[in-house]
Amino acid sequence: MARGVLPLLAEGLILFGFAALIASALGLRLLNSGNWPTGGDAASHLLYAWLYGDELFSGRIIPWVPEVFAGMPFLSYYFPLPFMVIAALSKVIGLAPAFKWGSFLAAMLLPGAVCVAGRRWLALPWPAALLGALGALAFVLHEQHSIWGGNLLSTLSGEFAYSYGLIFAVLAAIAWVRALHIGRGWVVAALLEAASGFSHGFPLLVVGFSTALLWVDAPDRRRAIRFLIAGHLLAFCLLAGWLWPMLEMHGIAIPNDASFPLGSWRELLPATLWPVFALGLLALVSCAFPLVRSGISSLQARALRFFFSSAGVAALGFLAGDQLGLADIRFFPMVWVFTAIASGWMAGLALSALSSAAFPRAMGWARALLCAAAALELLGWIATHVSAAPDWGLWNHAGLDSKPQWHNLTRVFPAMKGTLWSPRLVFEHDPANSDIGSTRTLEALPMFLGHRPVLEGLYMESALIGPAVYQLQSEVSARPSSPLVRFPSGSLDVAFAAQHMNFLHADTVLLRSAIARRAVEASGLFEKTAESPPFAVYRLRHFDSQLAAVVNQPIRVRPERDWMDDAFAWFRTRSRFNAYLPVYGAPQSLADAPTQTTGKAPKSTAQVTARVLDRYALEFETTATGRPHLIKMAWHPRWHLRSRGKLFKAGPGFMLVVPAEPTIRLEYGHTAVGVLGMLASGAAALGLLIYFLRGRWRLAPQAERPSSARRRRSRRRPLLVVWLLMVAVGVWYATRAPEREYSRAWESMRANRYAEAAADFLLAYERRRPKAKKEEALFWLAKSSELAGRFDEAAARYRELVENYHGYWVPESLYTLVVLDKVTAGKIKAKAYAARLRAEYPENQWARKLDNVKETPNRSSPQNLPPRRRGAGIQ
Repeated sequence: MARGVLPLLAEGLILFGFAALIASALGLRLLNSGNWPTGGDAASHLLYAWLYGDELFSGRIIPWVPEVFAGMPFLSYYFPLPFMVIAALSKVIGLAPAFKWGSFLAAMLLPGAVCVAGRRWLALPWPAALLGALGALAFVLHEQHSIWGGNLLSTLSGEFAYSYGLIFAVLAAIAWVRALHIGRGWVVAALLEAASGFSHGFPLLVVGFSTALLWVDAPDRRRAIRFLIAGHLLAFCLLAGWLWPMLEMHGIAIPNDASFPLGSWRELLPATLWPVFALGLLALVSCAFPLVRSGISSLQARALRFFFSSAGVAALGFLAGDQLGLADIRFFPMVWVFTAIASGWMAGLALSALSSAAFPRAMGWARALLCAAAALELLGWIATHVSAAPDWGLWNHAGLDSKPQWHNLTRVFPAMKGTLWSPRLVFEHDPANSDIGSTRTLEALPMFLGHRPVLEGLYMESALIGPAVYQLQSEVSARPSSPLVRFPSGSLDVAFAAQHMNFLHADTVLLRSAIARRAVEASGLFEKTAESPPFAVYRLRHFDSQLAAVVNQPIRVRPERDWMDDAFAWFRTRSRFNAYLPVYGAPQSLADAPTQTTGKAPKSTAQVTARVLDRYALEFETTATGRPHLIKMAWHPRWHLRSRGKLFKAGPGFMLVVPAEPTIRLEYGHTAVGVLGMLASGAAALGLLIYFLRGRWRLAPQAERPSSARRRRSRRRPLLVVWLLMVAVGVWYATRAPEREYSRAWESMRANRYAEAAADFLLAYERRRPKAKKEEALFWLAKSSELAGRFDEAAARYRELVENYHGYWVPESLYTLVVLDKVTAGKIKAKAYAARLRAEYPENQWARKLDNVKETPNRSSPQNLPPRRRGAGIQ
């Protein structure tokens, strides 16, 4: 019995020891405190964890959240498992400590889990298991990046779901190696794979695609393909109740495909990982000795190859991600963690083999001391490179009450409080809000305002009116955030903001900057209701919006394809916004429906009365049967019209109902795909229960079948071919990357080589896919041509931009066309462009500069051209 208990005790101590080590870097006292956590995205995550604790235990895995973005389906495009853990913990220890412990739990357990799984499933010797765990620890504690995911700084920034996905992906990879090697246990691998997908998508993508290389390297490929298909199918069905609706909604989600150009190759090599990678290289060299090779079993060798292969797949995702519409930085943490773990394993296996040869069996203590010395040396190196995490932990977990401006903010809360169905609240984005915990702290205001909804929140990818929300944010902000790469927002414009607020059912704005406050007060459109410097609250004077109202403007039926781009262009363009309401995918006859402005409707005022306002049901009574009604709640396929009539999608993402009876009733439920997904998950769970009851799931040890060295080498040739193919594909993606061309173009711009810059901007323009990115590249193509003295070429590009795009760069392009008209002696005929600039963007800086354009500029001098900005990217 002692032989069975001691290993369990040792593994438990190691699991707890690594977790305690990471927890100590965060501060145990603060983790256990009741302080509301903040910092980075965590400040906004807090609202959803607060809401989810009640909704989950009411049976709602994907609840509707009207508190943000005019309503959105929480977790329809994010990952439920971490929030389930936090919700469960909150019932035991309270929400604040549950949020903190739940956020860091996966990161704390990763190193110990690597050690235990390595020992139990790969039969690794203690040195290899410990060094693999230290490799994982070096990854968790590295401080090279704080938003890429997986490490402690990223978790402190709010990327905790990634840590959950990562730990399950690593364990699934180990389980798959074991299952294909011994011929059983694929169900455990499938369960871990499903858990990874339920936690984060990117680790699931990597471990899922990497198993193809495991099949190539499998000793029995027929059996391996059966196991892999069965396992992936089981994971897919277990996830179906959540995953299938997410895939169904993919077309209405906003891709988060921002690219993050590297400043230096050193950004890809964190200092904490240097000794781990160095040990891995030394171990690889030592494999030239038969003594070392003989100490590595075929199972362990296959695990090493698979982990390095998985790192290669992740690297390929990093190179191709931007061009595939995926966030490239989310792939690279898996390059680090898989390589670090495999390097630690290799070093430990080599150390075991060499120390066994150097010391006889009787001197086991000497081998243990050698292993301990290596581990302590590595641990010491890691410790010397951890400096930011404790400070970040203190800032985050000291709580909102400790932040410099939090108490000033709370003084204006009474002026903003309301209910879930009060008109919405808008707030200015200001980087200075870091002094209330985070620039995203205001997104959690519904927690403190009686559930009163705000327009802005987290998980913007699943918010259909997100582009409109950030456009409005930019119109009330001196320094807007513009976080959606595909929908770059505008600039301070109080008059247009007042119109947009009324349309979006928002009557209150919270401001901080002196610039925004002066602009709002000078407009006369708002009245101040509260002030506690630096914060001030203003209410819209002529607010007359209703949550449901009869449409009083002409309707224009628009095609469903690219509806979000069209809706955003309509919302941010004055002439369009004031002229009509776009409705998507509706019959043309809807445009002929009577409205008050067409003269077809009776002049009497229609009345719409709210009867039921519930998170999952809306009911109104109307006196205008047959006329279009705009419901100012975000449209989503899960909203169903239960009364007679028709439901459509209107700009900028609201619901439009044409009722056939006086009652309008909408209910939030499931789509047909969602119902099928739940049935598939139920069937998979039932089948899994039967399989477990039969007791065939365990990863029990099994003797290896002997094979010749020649046969092993022949099996590895296909894997080598696949590796070479991956390298070739990676090189192809890297050399054709539009961001590479864009960065090179800016190098030429900074060196005043404008003709060369234009050539590279042209390549970036042709290769970029998102419309906003293409607009940006087109602008700088035009600007570089202009600075190169190719005025006709530049004018043609500016015309292409203002005629085909509606984003951030349009005002400056219109202004520049007016300037170039002077330079080219009237060839451009820019009078219409100047009129459009003044009409559409009257508050924009480029409209104000029109009056300063000289009548007869010097053609050879760029003095009248707009100043060249030294930066790429959308502001």
